This record gives sequence, structure tokens and C-alpha cells, in this order.
Amino acid sequence: GDNGGFLHISESNVGVGTIEPTKKLQVAGDISASGDFINNGATIHSVKTFGAGDTTPSVANGTIFKTNNNLVGNTTITGFDDGTAGQIIHVLFTDSNTDFTNGTNLVLFRGLDYTTGVTNDIISFLCVDGTAWKELNRQDNS
Repeated sequence: GDNGGFLHISESNVGVGTIEPTKKLQVAGDISASGDFINNGATIHSVKTFGAGDTTPSVANGTIFKTNNNLVGNTTITGFDDGTAGQIIHVLFTDSNTDFTNGTNLVLFRGLDYTTGVTNDIISFLCVDGTAWKELNRQDNS
């Protein structure tokens, strides 16, 4: 019959709307949440802001970040802290004072430093192992 209103807890699985869940959490139907969705440590659909002057900003629990360098002179990002293997991040420029430099933990397209980003540009990265990041793309939206 229809089990849409029932919660079933077995020895190791929880089912909502299903009597025999085969996954740790199995939901029969739509899911709604008022908070962030956490997937392997990365928060989905939450925009976070880098601290001004931070050359290795934390990307914990995030996928979308904004630069925030309103300091005199440029801040050069050399890597990211608190990454998770497989994490993809997108960085939206909200200033023209943030640069990215190619190196061991931040491998940029063709090994070229990125010093021309301006407001509304986007650069994206893939985390290989929690420390090393590879550039996915650059987008000029200026």
C-alpha cells in the first residue's frame, strides 16, 4: 500500500515513505530543506566571501566564493585551505585587486598566473586531493 506518511528505521537504514530502505537515508518523494545541503563537507548553493588579503582562503563547506580585496595593492592567492578531494569551487571577482599564481597547490591553465581578473569575472577550480587544485576555466564577464 501507500507508505507515504511513514518513517521506517531498520538496523542500519532510514526510510521515509518506504518500508524497506536500501540506502542509509532513502526518501520516496520530494525533499525540501530550509538550510544548506552538505555533500561530503561542501555546502551546495551558499555564497561565501574570502577575507581581504587572505592568500590561502578557506573553502570549507562551500562551492561559490566572492573575492573581497578592497586593500591598496593586489592580493595573490597561492592555494586554498580546507579543501575536499573532488570539491569544485567557483570564484566570482567583486574587485580588480585579486590575482592567482601558478604553483604546487594551485595549477593554472598552461601554468600562467592570472592577474587580469576584474569585477564579475569567474575562475573555477577542482580539488584533486584536499590540497592540490587544478583550474577548470576562466570566464570574462566584464
